[in-house]
Amino acid sequence: MGATGTLIALAAASAAMSAAGAISQGKAAKNMADTEAELARRQADRERQIGAMQAKQQRESNKRTEATQRGLLSTTGGDASTGSSLLVQEELAEEGEFNARLVENNAAAQASQFEADRVMALAAGKNARSASFFRAGNALLSGATDIATIKRG
Repeated sequence: MGATGTLIALAAASAAMSAAGAISQGKAAKNMADTEAELARRQADRERQIGAMQAKQQRESNKRTEATQRGLLSTTGGDASTGSSLLVQEELAEEGEFNARLVENNAAAQASQFEADRVMALAAGKNARSASFFRAGNALLSGATDIATIKRG
C-alpha cells in the first residue's frame, strides 16, 4: 500500500472512530438521563406516599383533638351538640381537614415537580442520542472530505 493508500486508510479509520465515539457518548448520555428519569419517577411516587401518610396522620390527630374537645365539654356539663360548642367543634373539624388537604396538596406539588424533572431528563436523553447521530454523521462526512482531498492531491 502506498503513501496515499495509507493516508486514506488513516482518514477512514479516524472518521470511523470519531463516529463510533460520538454514538457511544450519546448512548452514555441517554442512559444517564434514563437513570435520572427513573430516580425522579421514584421520588414522585415517594412524595405521594409520604403525603398520603402525613395526611392520614393529620386526620387521626384531628380526631383525637376533636374527641378531647368533646370530652372537656362533657366534663364541664356543656352540651356538645348545640350552640357555640357545636360551632367550635365544626370549626375545629374544618381546620383539621384543611390542614390534611394542605399536606396532600404540598405532596402533590412536590410530586409534580419530580414528574416534570422526569420528563425533562427523558427529553435530554433523547436529544443527546439524536445529537450523537448528527456528530457521527459529521465525522463521517469530514472523513469522506479528507479522503477526497487526499485522492485529489
